[in-house]
Amino acid sequence: MAGVLLSSAGAAELSYYLPKGVKYDPAIPKPKDALGWGVGEWHVRHDQLVAYLKRVAAASDRMQIKVIGHTHEQRELLLLTVSSPANLARLEKIRKEHLKLSLPGSKPQPADEQPLVLYMGYNVHGDESSAGNSALLVAYHLAAAQGPEIDRLLANSVILLDPCLNPDGLNRFAQWANSHRGKNPVGDVNHREHHAVWPAGRGNHYWFDLNRDWLLLQHPESRARIKVFHEWRPNVHTDFHEMGGHSTYFFQPGVPERKNPLTPLENVRLTEVIAGYHAKALDAIGSLYYTEERFDDYYYGKGSTYPDIHGALGILFEQASSRGHLRESPHGEFNFAFTIRNQFRTSLSTFAGALENRVRLLNYQKRFYEQALAAGKKHDVAGYVFGGPHDPVRTWLLLDVLLRHRIEVYGLDKSIEAGGQGFAAGYSYVVPMAQPQYRLARTLFERQTDFPDNIFYDVSAWTFPLAMGVPHAALKRVSRSSLGRAVKTAPFPSVPAPTKGKPYAYAFEWDGYFAPRSLHRLLKAEVKARVATRELKTKTPDGVVELGRGTIIVPLGIQKKSAADVRKLLHEAARKDGVRVHPISTGLTPGGIDLGSPSLNPLKKPEPLLVVGDGVRAYEAGEIWHLLDHVFDMKVSLVEGSKLGSLDLHRYTHIILVHGAGSRISSTGVEKISRWVSRGGVLVALKDSTQWAAEKKLAKATFKKKDESEKKSDKNNEKAEDKKPKRLNYGDHDKIEDAKILSGAFFQIDLDITHPLGFGHRTRELSVFRNSRIYMLPSKNPYGTVAQYTDAPLLSGYVHAEELEKLKGTASVIAEKRGKGSVILLVDNPNFRAYTHGTTKLFLNAIFFGGILEKTEE
Repeated sequence: MAGVLLSSAGAAELSYYLPKGVKYDPAIPKPKDALGWGVGEWHVRHDQLVAYLKRVAAASDRMQIKVIGHTHEQRELLLLTVSSPANLARLEKIRKEHLKLSLPGSKPQPADEQPLVLYMGYNVHGDESSAGNSALLVAYHLAAAQGPEIDRLLANSVILLDPCLNPDGLNRFAQWANSHRGKNPVGDVNHREHHAVWPAGRGNHYWFDLNRDWLLLQHPESRARIKVFHEWRPNVHTDFHEMGGHSTYFFQPGVPERKNPLTPLENVRLTEVIAGYHAKALDAIGSLYYTEERFDDYYYGKGSTYPDIHGALGILFEQASSRGHLRESPHGEFNFAFTIRNQFRTSLSTFAGALENRVRLLNYQKRFYEQALAAGKKHDVAGYVFGGPHDPVRTWLLLDVLLRHRIEVYGLDKSIEAGGQGFAAGYSYVVPMAQPQYRLARTLFERQTDFPDNIFYDVSAWTFPLAMGVPHAALKRVSRSSLGRAVKTAPFPSVPAPTKGKPYAYAFEWDGYFAPRSLHRLLKAEVKARVATRELKTKTPDGVVELGRGTIIVPLGIQKKSAADVRKLLHEAARKDGVRVHPISTGLTPGGIDLGSPSLNPLKKPEPLLVVGDGVRAYEAGEIWHLLDHVFDMKVSLVEGSKLGSLDLHRYTHIILVHGAGSRISSTGVEKISRWVSRGGVLVALKDSTQWAAEKKLAKATFKKKDESEKKSDKNNEKAEDKKPKRLNYGDHDKIEDAKILSGAFFQIDLDITHPLGFGHRTRELSVFRNSRIYMLPSKNPYGTVAQYTDAPLLSGYVHAEELEKLKGTASVIAEKRGKGSVILLVDNPNFRAYTHGTTKLFLNAIFFGGILEKTEE
């Protein structure tokens, strides 16, 4: 690979990056003018990137700059809008005209009279920093380049430049790389600069992969980006990444047979056309590259695929990473500047290819939405109904995401029966398929279990109502007479607070999504609360109310807080959490347990410790940190596993182990955990930490060993001619073995809703997301298996037939009492990517009720 030309001062020369024969306006500041060093010499920090872009925008009449949001760490999310001065003067008119392309029935201007809209997105992964550093050059080129080529580009396009989609991650990685850069860069792959410490810089503040959040919209960075996307509906969206340093450079199209079927073939053909421009650009500088391998276009939640379901081209670029400033590779030594140049040159080739195919791209987007509406009218499913009165917050969470994606949703004015369920008017909603966003709405709701190809780069299913635990059903017919008004906004479903009388106690049920947040607020304020482990009926000013297991009871007579203070906290629960609070007039109930019953267990405020650090899967640790801290407003201590052997654990009520968390816990740490559990601690282990806990004798659980039962069975049934070794083609190895990987699908479990870990669930059927091949056998204690996979568990997504057989009847959740404490094993991840709200309560029950488990075996 070619290196970079360096001046005597050591700074990368702009001439190395910029195309030959183009003159640049000297009035526009160069990156070095703002940074003090040349692009590629150091990794740019986000504050430096922002400062330079603001300076360029101020000096150019081709640019408008605005802050579109802030990250978790309060860094600015910038957007530069670039076009000719004449276009910028009528920008809003251009935007409104462009949006008509996605509104069937409207009459937009002819394509040859409209500017193209390009969204250039950089650095969604913080440690793939050639992307964000190349944005410096893209901004400079767009502002300063002179001549007929740039004039033509600006006159015929609106370029939305998003220089850094993940500022928090970029900053974390830049600090690491710059801190380990010597005067003489070192390319040795073992050099510390190439191995950033955990959690590295890929994720955002909470360690999430923002390139998987395009559909889910759980983070401020994604929400800001999607808002701009739908304000403009671009024709091309670029997605610049890095991959392993042993590779070269990839650009789409990806693997031909691994395209999502809802993406039109014309999308692929247009991407192939644009690919020719990338090839020409990289040929000119001698860079190696490839297409149509490794990467696919199936999951619509990535920056290179979300545009595909909106009549745009999402184009993925993957540059071999220097992971610092210099790197050895099988292709030769290459440096950071080389990686930046490739990203910059394919940015320019995107401009060239899109501009040359402007009319075709604009017409394609118009046809895309016309065809989507027509297909929606003919689809076998006329629409989907969802929602219910028992947990309006989860319904709201789904509704809010749908509206952010500009999907048409209508209120249900007449109660209906569908799919064996009742859907109540006023609490339920309908998404008709006959709408311009048909393809996106369909992919969010449908269940698919048959696939043309069985290899997935990411998950194979993302069915939203299954993930969020929202009642839903497909409709064969959508009657306009049953639909209310189109829903435009989704206000949070707060409920009236109790105001009548002087109650004996208050109660609220546990099925509300934010009920745990309400309980934590009470416990944090030292309000005494109890959980009902049996059903009861209570007298309230509104009559007799039936309350289920898991109901939280707050007796007023035992409180140190005044009744007014308690009432104020419960008003917050109603307003902020959507929790319906019932005032209870007497401790003597008309049915079930009374309010002094021993079946009402006192609760303690959780003080959880989450094991983090080397060996721990950062995504899964981040999901729990985000859930507890950001969503449920709870403190959680993040502690390295290697430190547990030297800590006094008594201050913690829970220790949480996600995938890989046991890898750095010493034998001393294991002994301390064992004693801590026996004295009352609650150990919560997820994914492979369940196996670790069993191996360390912290839990009684057994697991299926890989192919053990199958091999034993095969041995007994083998015929002599079948004993010969199986012979397969070498070239089929990857396809055969990759098909066995469980990349992510939804399955049904049977949940014991009488168990404290099942509290808050009204039915035993629960969908759970699974992306591992860990199979836990049911507990030998007949009361210990809290959740078990059914005999026909697959709901949505792909699983290899062999793996499905192994899964049937295995345990999803096991809980056991050990001494005064408890051990809870969850073989799946109930908090996947922060949107599986349907299983969130399963995890939170382990946090709030894990300490009240009773011994059920001798």
